[in-house]
Amino acid sequence: MKIPCVERLPFIVSGLAFLQPALTNSQFYNLTLIATALVLGSKFCLSEINRMWLEEKCVSTLSHFMSHAKFSTAEMQHLYVLQVMHLYKIQSGYFIIDDTMQHHTHYCKWIHGVFVLFDHTLKTNLKAICIVVLYYSDGESIKFPIKHEIYYQDTDKMPWQKGQQYVCTSKYDLAVKMLEWAINHGFPRCLVLADSWFGIGPFIKELKRLKLSYVVEIKNTYTVRMPCKTPKLTPTGRLSKNQYDLVTLPNVFKNILTYTPCGFAAKKNEDREEKVMYHTKIITGRLNSIVGKHRIVQSIDPTPHTTKYFLTDQLTWEASKIISVYSHRWVIEECFRNAKQLSDMEGAPIRSEQGVTLALCLVSWIDSLFHFENYKHRTAGELSKESVTIPSIVRQAQYENLEAFVERVKNDEDFVNRWCEVEKKYISRKRKPRKELIVIEDSGSEELGLAA
Repeated sequence: MKIPCVERLPFIVSGLAFLQPALTNSQFYNLTLIATALVLGSKFCLSEINRMWLEEKCVSTLSHFMSHAKFSTAEMQHLYVLQVMHLYKIQSGYFIIDDTMQHHTHYCKWIHGVFVLFDHTLKTNLKAICIVVLYYSDGESIKFPIKHEIYYQDTDKMPWQKGQQYVCTSKYDLAVKMLEWAINHGFPRCLVLADSWFGIGPFIKELKRLKLSYVVEIKNTYTVRMPCKTPKLTPTGRLSKNQYDLVTLPNVFKNILTYTPCGFAAKKNEDREEKVMYHTKIITGRLNSIVGKHRIVQSIDPTPHTTKYFLTDQLTWEASKIISVYSHRWVIEECFRNAKQLSDMEGAPIRSEQGVTLALCLVSWIDSLFHFENYKHRTAGELSKESVTIPSIVRQAQYENLEAFVERVKNDEDFVNRWCEVEKKYISRKRKPRKELIVIEDSGSEELGLAA
């Protein structure tokens, strides 16, 4: 039994106030009700949200707001970006790109955006929504999602489409679209961080067009152009135009005998020894399938003996800096974890396109509010304070609701009675009666043959 929501959380109401120009007062009230319930531990289920608010709003009202109310999510996203640009003075930082799946069961085929997709974590096909996310981080306390796009597979057989045609756009094209959108909305040209699914030639080409620097992970199947040991000749005996051999990345670094250890320095005051995290090697060269000259790093984790390769256009950086910069990409993984565990992104059963889009936007806005609360905590007063975890901020909000709940129970008898009435409804549920099988019709052999 969860503690009921007593009142909308102040940081939710003030934090989402930027949306008021795009919403009516009733719509804004409904939105902050849902957001408060999610932060206080409700699942993204309208029935449970309704129960936590002691049926202050009926389920059909919340459902209509999410799926059919007249407002523009594009306008709301525009207002959101204007708000974060106002809150932070962004001069540089990192654009982080990654995709995640919003998992669903086979009963949810009618939810907008669901396709049969291969999950590389679970190593199996499942029905899910694939979301490509653009995230921002300054490397310190400023973190927030910028935008998201739903990836539509190249098929027209999904029931939720209802006759509408959706163009299949590749994930890297969606990422480029979001980067252009961010730059057009006033963001500076930040360094792009992405994993190996975006470490491909077409995406790098688009980043060069947008004049964006990058550090991306690449797969070990790429080949490097290495100078020929002996000149190559054409069949007529002339020198060939391409005087290089194609060598795979593992073989290129295999010939480099020395490596540089990277890790954490010893701290004598904490009695902490030096710790080596990676063995690194670095070259400057050209890949055959990616245009331009790059720094390429091989990073080997000596404990599990895993190897990764990183690519950057910053030709003066050393291996330790490249790996250190790339490590900032991890904040988007934390965003996905918080969205799924704290905001129950995967539990949203809303079916319409507007409902799915608004649910994803709401989860993003809540993540932004969490980090802004952390930012205010760090910058309050003359001396900066240590950062706290996002679950700590959630627990603080839940504790404040608990205090308000205790005070309400002491002074408001009607509130206590309503709480008891709502909880009483969910105490017992009747089992469905068992039905006996009967012979409906005695089918002849001719009918059985036709059925076969």
